[in-house]
Amino acid sequence: MPPRTPAFVLLLMVAAGVAGGAGCGRAEQQQQAGEKRTDGGAAVTLAPRGKVLEAAENESPAASAPTRAGAAAAGPARIEIPAGKLVAGSTPGDKGRDPSLEPALLDVELGGFAVDRYLYPNDPAQAPLTGVTRARASELCQQAGGRLCTELEWERACKGPEGTPYAGGAAWDPACAKAPASCASGFGVVGMGAALREWTASDVAPIENLQPKAAAVRGATASASGVDHRCARRAAVDPTVSGDDIGFRCCHGAPNAASIASPQWQQTFRRAEIGPQQVAELLASVPQLRDLGGEISFFKEPDDVKVVLGRGRTRLTPSGTPAVQPEASAPPNTTLTTSPLLWNPVPGEEVLVVTGKSDDDAFIVAFLRLPGDRYRIASSLLLKGEPGPIALGFNGYVRRRLSWATCWDCRGESGNVSYRDDNRVVITQK
Repeated sequence: MPPRTPAFVLLLMVAAGVAGGAGCGRAEQQQQAGEKRTDGGAAVTLAPRGKVLEAAENESPAASAPTRAGAAAAGPARIEIPAGKLVAGSTPGDKGRDPSLEPALLDVELGGFAVDRYLYPNDPAQAPLTGVTRARASELCQQAGGRLCTELEWERACKGPEGTPYAGGAAWDPACAKAPASCASGFGVVGMGAALREWTASDVAPIENLQPKAAAVRGATASASGVDHRCARRAAVDPTVSGDDIGFRCCHGAPNAASIASPQWQQTFRRAEIGPQQVAELLASVPQLRDLGGEISFFKEPDDVKVVLGRGRTRLTPSGTPAVQPEASAPPNTTLTTSPLLWNPVPGEEVLVVTGKSDDDAFIVAFLRLPGDRYRIASSLLLKGEPGPIALGFNGYVRRRLSWATCWDCRGESGNVSYRDDNRVVITQK
């Protein structure tokens, strides 16, 4: 068999960092204690619905620049928040989102309550009180005839009646960090997420070997990055600390019992039952991929896996002549497949990884799975003029990385699909 030459590879910039280094940080770490090794396990049947969401990096800017539409005006010292539905958390793939902390678009019904318009002491003429522990903040609220807000109450007050990502709008207004008392949410609550973090009465539930039980803190400091000012952002903080950057505000009325459950470790890789036509429909709704053309088909298993392994037998010697090597084999504990995979790199995140071909072009695409079996594009790699096959290699002990190859362990024809520390999926070529 003549030696193979690396395929011409076209990298599609569907998500930030696709063409760059993996930067996966902990990708090589072994599986956490309490997690189960898997060879794919029982298949998960998928039924995709609706169009694929664009990657956050490629979304069009907000229709208008940040405005002061939510600017604070004179109003009561206590704001009545009506009963209603809160869509808590954020969309998988949102910039700044930590899937182990922020739930994925969680519908919560909350009863009515009241919240102080300003941070404690709820007096615009006084600076917010900081430097107290959560227990002390709770005592001060009780002395004022109230209680610490729960974190879901805080989030509803921040998102307002329209459920905006930031207090008062769809985008962060940096002016609010400089003058938090002049910025209000849609309900009229002032300074939420603007210049201080805030204690809440809620706890962040533990995640084995990842997150201990801690106090749920909302909001952000003035110097934080823009995405950290989102209403959905949560932080897990030791309740006994007393930082100068943490204030609090009081709520009134019976507290809402609803809470956020922490996601837990799931099986690292599971085979996904999804048909080529369903994948074609997903790809057709992605602007960067809709021109693939031709009929989408999957590679065959186990025949095409053997092809990928067999290609590794013929290599070029330093002098440029072909030399037949022993047949390549997968590393220990690694399973090779051409089937779609559902990947759980970290608690709270699911990624659908699919390989296939269209005419003479092969592809690898990663989609973030959203509630309701919706999907968001995460990353893609198109091998132009290379019909494949492509095999995926996964090891249940390695959480944040799987491999791909058209020729196993051949430079230029293999690479990784990695989950980086910034919660981004990247597909890279060796």
